[in-house]
Amino acid sequence: MTYAAALAFLDGLITADRPRPPYSEVKLARMRHLLGLVGDPHRRLKSVLVAGTKGKGSTAVMIAGMLRAQGLRAGLTVKPHLVEYRERIQINGQMISQADLAALVEIVRPAVEQLSGLPWGPPTYVEATVALALLHFVRREVDLAVVEVGIGGRLDATNVLDPLVSVITPISYDHMEILGETLTEIASEKAGIIRPGGRVVSAPQPEEAAATIEGACRAQQARLVQVGRDVEVRATASTLSGVQATVRGLRATYPIAVPLLGRHQAINAGTAIAAVEALAECGGITVEPDAVRRGLAAVRLPARIELIDSRPHTIIDVGHNPASMAALRDTLRELLGGRRLVLVFGMLATKDYRSVTALIAPMADVVVTTTPHNPHALSAEALAEEVRRYAPTVIAVPDRRSAVERAQTLAAPEDVLVITGSFYLVGEAREWLRRKAETPART
Repeated sequence: MTYAAALAFLDGLITADRPRPPYSEVKLARMRHLLGLVGDPHRRLKSVLVAGTKGKGSTAVMIAGMLRAQGLRAGLTVKPHLVEYRERIQINGQMISQADLAALVEIVRPAVEQLSGLPWGPPTYVEATVALALLHFVRREVDLAVVEVGIGGRLDATNVLDPLVSVITPISYDHMEILGETLTEIASEKAGIIRPGGRVVSAPQPEEAAATIEGACRAQQARLVQVGRDVEVRATASTLSGVQATVRGLRATYPIAVPLLGRHQAINAGTAIAAVEALAECGGITVEPDAVRRGLAAVRLPARIELIDSRPHTIIDVGHNPASMAALRDTLRELLGGRRLVLVFGMLATKDYRSVTALIAPMADVVVTTTPHNPHALSAEALAEEVRRYAPTVIAVPDRRSAVERAQTLAAPEDVLVITGSFYLVGEAREWLRRKAETPART
């Protein structure tokens, strides 16, 4: 099988044009059945599961980075990808090769096809991706797999794993049509990754969510470490170069520098440190303080409040839910407040675009709305109607590349240009701008 054929097969599993599968225990039963047909790779891996609403991707990347700095072989699976599917499956910072992915799809494809005739329907794109990642990690003999949970936790495809440590990053409102309308309901779904007698690390949480996590840990007799209570995080500097902080963990105190923008990254780093400390207790995997510092200093995470140019200051960020957008807003105010802001903005209709708009649009002097490349995209015109409630100048440009180019003409060198919203917009825009920057100017 070629790499192109492998991607075509995976793309064929996307159910955007079909009714979504029911959110029920059937999802995990189907996932376990799929994995059983390919050798149960989930039973042969040590793992950390990372759930939450905001910061789970950053936290997962930080954990993997510290393990790598210690000299360990760390698998990492994150979602969604920005540009290329292979971003979803990595070992020690390297994406799975095209040849390896094609070979694994050849193994998984017959299992997917075998299950397609069952009443619960065929495995989904996400389920097949998780199966591919776990198979890859087993074949490459990783020391630990760091796995970002998708939606929720309890019924997510990743929850077939038996993690050494369950990590829950900050919880807020997202996917409410699936997870519930209250923080208690949402946190209950996230807490589904907690195991009896397990180790749990929680970032600081709203009161409802914290109480739910604590209750789940008591019921499961799991040991809970709470960042902000058991682990102290003190951000000492936040600049356009990143965040500096001191983290007082249970095993050591760590002065750290993280090259990611926004004070919230200090909390993510503290949560990641607490997770690797917990691994020393329950998994026999020890990360020394120097490896913690080096691993965090080397972290790279595209499109998370990423500064890619300085004239104008150009920031790319996947602010696709209210918590993410609030972090972007607060970071812009702290680091670039007072400058004229030009915004390129695109959202999916399935997201809480009204709340997201209310957080960012009042800051902008000019907003160029556009239509992400996704069947669930909110049209540029519909988003513009919402943005006009807050911003003085709004221009709808459906074509994404044209929208970015229009915004660039409107931003002066001393301004701030921000491209944000859906992954499906931001990933494309980042790739365009990166290629443009690498292309020598004609003379």
